[in-house]
Amino acid sequence: MAEDVKVSWRGFGSVNRVVADRYVIVGELGRGGMGVVWRADDRVIGRQVALKEIQVPPGGMDRVLREARTAGRLNDPGVVTVYDVLTDRGSTFVVMELVEAPTLADIMAAQGPLDPNRVAAIGLALLSALEVAHAAGVVHRDVKPSNVMLLPGDRVKLADFGIARAMDDPGHTASGVLGSPGYMAPELFNGGLPGPASDLWALGATLFHAVEGFGPFHRETTAATLHAIMYEEPHLRLCQGPLADVIMGLLTADPYQRWSPANVRQVLSGGPPLTPTRPVDPWQEEPKPGRRKAFLIGGATAAVVAVTATSAVLLSNSGEQDGVASAAAITSATTTTVTPATVAATTTTTTHTTTKTTTTTSSKPLALLLLTRYTNPKGFHFSGTPKVAVPTGFRMEGALGSLVATPEPGTVKLYACKTKATDDHFSSLDPTGKCEGQTTLGLLGYVYETKPSGVVTHPLYRCESAGMHLDSVVANCENPKVTNQGPLGYVVSTGG
Repeated sequence: MAEDVKVSWRGFGSVNRVVADRYVIVGELGRGGMGVVWRADDRVIGRQVALKEIQVPPGGMDRVLREARTAGRLNDPGVVTVYDVLTDRGSTFVVMELVEAPTLADIMAAQGPLDPNRVAAIGLALLSALEVAHAAGVVHRDVKPSNVMLLPGDRVKLADFGIARAMDDPGHTASGVLGSPGYMAPELFNGGLPGPASDLWALGATLFHAVEGFGPFHRETTAATLHAIMYEEPHLRLCQGPLADVIMGLLTADPYQRWSPANVRQVLSGGPPLTPTRPVDPWQEEPKPGRRKAFLIGGATAAVVAVTATSAVLLSNSGEQDGVASAAAITSATTTTVTPATVAATTTTTTHTTTKTTTTTSSKPLALLLLTRYTNPKGFHFSGTPKVAVPTGFRMEGALGSLVATPEPGTVKLYACKTKATDDHFSSLDPTGKCEGQTTLGLLGYVYETKPSGVVTHPLYRCESAGMHLDSVVANCENPKVTNQGPLGYVVSTGG
């Protein structure tokens, strides 16, 4: 199965063509499903650049501009720099730093599996580049061998942030999951939003490929690949020791137990792991054919996703659940402890309970409570944490993020409420705790009033339609007919 879904492409650029009265195309560097990359002379600066000519769907220019701004925010030696985005005679071009180096995929094709020590060094460099992106609120979304460029001395350049999503861009509503299936985390196939944890999964799959010579979930068809990601355990044959521990820690299905950047750096640098080498399965007492099935809301979900993915890499969620951050493997009894940095530095688990800590400049950890959305057959919704019991007859839809469990600077109380006349439930910031004159069910936790620094967060919106309320992480409330009543605040991003 090819890494990318190839489409018919005919670039409009040609040798000696001048783009935007500035860039002279002098040759072709490559092409694929995303477009054509040209080598060009910048007549103003007097340097050569890479021009990525892309196909923009109708109404998609705003997204292209957002993504160019996203990539342009990154300034790091390990990231291919984006200079500009422009249009010329109906074509759209992203102007990028010209990096002339083979990709990790090229090297693997020529040399086969690489020495584990070399792979560990590449892994550390990639980790540094991803940390820079995540600190800027950027998710790469397509980490894979063909996007890893290796310069002399194995200096790393992570390319193609062109499909990255700014985690704090409320104007971007994802219509599906975009990336390369063999390197995509399992939570993305269940409606979860891309985040730092999904990039770390892709890093693990990339390092597996480098040291073993093939992708951990490479199969003959996309459907088989998705099945492997959900149900099968990858097995390392050529790699043992610390690198093997890191790879398997990154390929942990549960994003809350997935290894953190701090843990990866510690082990690849020769230190002891900060978490168990193989995290304990918190659902080990539940009957299931495979550990990864915990990420499915139902068996039909995997079948629908698999069939859809055989025809395209763009995987749309079903119905009006488009863009909902879903984490069906995490129950309402989940409590998380993190610091305002990245993912867990220490993890201990029991059934249905996960505790997570991360490194930070502050010595005080943040205790978090997973906020989960539920629905009942009548269409009413309820958002709950372990502090408030789930009403009878409601079933879980998915995770919305995490609330802070105790008061912190910049946070306010978020209450679970119910209307007196119907079974409609809603979340409220009413400082009196009286739920705007309705019935108070309890204190859910705390949300940030404004976007904090040092913590990866996203907005939580209160939505209303025909007298029914629901909370959503999507600015258009997952349906143009639903009214966004405004943000309730910022919640901590799942896995981030």
